[in-house]
Amino acid sequence: MTRRLGSAALVVLALSFGAMGCAPEPESPSVAPTTSAPPATTTPTPAPPTEEPWVRFVDDRMVYSFETPPGWTVEEVPSAYAPEELLQYVIRDSDGAEQLYFSSAVIGLGGSCESLPALGLEELDVVPAEIPGYVPAADTSFTPLVPPRVVFRAAETESGVIGSIALDDTQPIDACFIYNLLHPAAGPMTFADSTQVSANFPPRTFASMDEARAFVDTEEYATLQRILRSLRIG
Repeated sequence: MTRRLGSAALVVLALSFGAMGCAPEPESPSVAPTTSAPPATTTPTPAPPTEEPWVRFVDDRMVYSFETPPGWTVEEVPSAYAPEELLQYVIRDSDGAEQLYFSSAVIGLGGSCESLPALGLEELDVVPAEIPGYVPAADTSFTPLVPPRVVFRAAETESGVIGSIALDDTQPIDACFIYNLLHPAAGPMTFADSTQVSANFPPRTFASMDEARAFVDTEEYATLQRILRSLRIG
């Protein structure tokens, strides 16, 4: 409880302060206590994972190079019957499965279908490919050439639905088999899942044509397409 001083007491207090030579300090105004909200905190957004860089495969024995994803491997496949300038490689995914085949030269092409039916291959996807250093072969009498592209073909056969993805610069004649070929100035070569495509030796098989079409929209297909389009010459 606060007591109030009378007027006589105030006079005495004033005289006392005067005798001391100083005036009384004014009472500090009362300030209402304030409360402040704690500073806002923000949770930092984690940075998106950085994609590991792809690796460019180079062999000093040839003018060709290409890229592969992290964890994939390139395995040379030597042949006792191939000339020295023919270099062959199998490209395997991170699980060790064979996905693509590369050959710096292709020899011994030919064959006959006899009574075998044509495959009836359909081009389910075609994407242009700009290949640095690519100059088309001067002699195109064997087949008309088109600008390089990554093409995915599929067909229904008696053995089931077959498919193949390739870096190609031709429009092959529909027969019981076709070749996946690129024709730079140095001569025909292969960068695909197989040099030859036939019902007896299908690079890829599918349960149906719908499944083959759906393959185009998969991450696996996008990876294969990127590898094929990474080819460089020189």
